[in-house]
Amino acid sequence: MYSKILVGIDGSEASLRAARRAAELASKTGAKLSLLTVVPPPTVWLGELMTPEVVDTTPLVEAAKERLKNLAERLREEFNVESDWDVVLGEPADSIIEYAVEGGYDLIVLGRRGLSRLDRLFLGSITRKVLERSPIDVLVTV
Repeated sequence: MYSKILVGIDGSEASLRAARRAAELASKTGAKLSLLTVVPPPTVWLGELMTPEVVDTTPLVEAAKERLKNLAERLREEFNVESDWDVVLGEPADSIIEYAVEGGYDLIVLGRRGLSRLDRLFLGSITRKVLERSPIDVLVTV
């Protein structure tokens, strides 16, 4: 069974459902639960040239930390499970995988995007990339 579970949180309803499912699993198995938000670096497109823009990401990171803190509290109340949380800067799919591998996680839990019948045929691009690239198990929740 899984002992360390990482949940990717982007604030969407799909990711919040994934967090609830992961918390339920962690509470039943005693696994460690961690919540992760990845803030992509700001960029500006100039023709074919992509140039990093000098932008203070502190407000985005602080807001993400506050949302994760609140989510961790709700999960503790509902599922009686403790969770830690973190916010990192980077490309979301690669950052989730890197964080999971370096942290010794054995399961990544992500939400699937899409509400319409057509949308349900396709996974969100971050979820799809993690599924394609991850060397560890990935659970995609609906």
